[in-house]
Amino acid sequence: MRKMIVMAALVLVMAGAAAGIWKVNQKVNSLSETVAQMQQARHLTAAEDRCGYIPDLVPARDGWKVTQFGDVSQMQEMCYTITTNTGLVIVDGGWEYEEPRLRNIIAQYGNSVEAWILTHPHSDHMSAFLNIYEDPQGIQIHRVYTAEFPDYDTLKANASWDDYSTLERFRSLEIPQLEYLHTGDERDILGLKMKVLSACSDQVDELSSDLLNDGSMMFRVSGKRDSMLFCADVGKSLTNWLVEEYGAGLKSDYIQMGHHGYGGPDAAFYEAAEPKAVFFDAPHSLMSGEFEKSTVEKEKLVRDMGCVIYSYYTAPNQILLE
Repeated sequence: MRKMIVMAALVLVMAGAAAGIWKVNQKVNSLSETVAQMQQARHLTAAEDRCGYIPDLVPARDGWKVTQFGDVSQMQEMCYTITTNTGLVIVDGGWEYEEPRLRNIIAQYGNSVEAWILTHPHSDHMSAFLNIYEDPQGIQIHRVYTAEFPDYDTLKANASWDDYSTLERFRSLEIPQLEYLHTGDERDILGLKMKVLSACSDQVDELSSDLLNDGSMMFRVSGKRDSMLFCADVGKSLTNWLVEEYGAGLKSDYIQMGHHGYGGPDAAFYEAAEPKAVFFDAPHSLMSGEFEKSTVEKEKLVRDMGCVIYSYYTAPNQILLE
């Protein structure tokens, strides 16, 4: 009987995750074994695991639907869409194996991407975009936004250990619709107000010894009453500056956690932002503390603040900005 109950529970777990209907509850996210159990029960191959379920992207009412896609193969990455019934914006896009899923999403919008926002040039954020841009197959990308990074000598003097091959690949492309954004810049995307709170600069270089991550484009999108702050891979080195610069101006309804929750800004940043829900772009190894403990500590921090927690345990996760 006990075995039957456990199996029934697993069926519910799989159905909920596959349908994308769960909006993370703390008990689910505290079960560090959930993902491993699901994968063992499903016996998925790597190809099947990465095929990419796509939920309904059209908002049920006026507003902008934000979708967080999770890497069920248990790698960290960042892949979001912002959609209306007629328009599509992609934020980063993730690893190369996200390319088929993204092509299927773009096809739903007439092979047209209103804007592709690239927070910074690391492979787990930009690889799928690069594959699609190099071989568009009819896809039209109307605007590409990203942060502007300095020359390689400056980058290597700041962080000699980092991998700059993705940036090199990006810079090799001719992208006429590319626009570099800087701190303070504002744009309109699908009717949302987009404001850049931080992007690579001389000041970030002075504060950080991890320039590609800390130089990520941190930006907020705001509707009529709701807002979401994308922290990308910004880390703790910028915490004091961000809090001093913006203070209560950091306040956002939703936050994509800095650097997948691994590291990221310190508590003072999130306390100033006062989100009601947060998104961890983090696999089981980070959420469980198997790799190291900082993501677990960040999860406890925001849970104690009363935040709803979205993560790969239940992705794809969706919210509506109004």
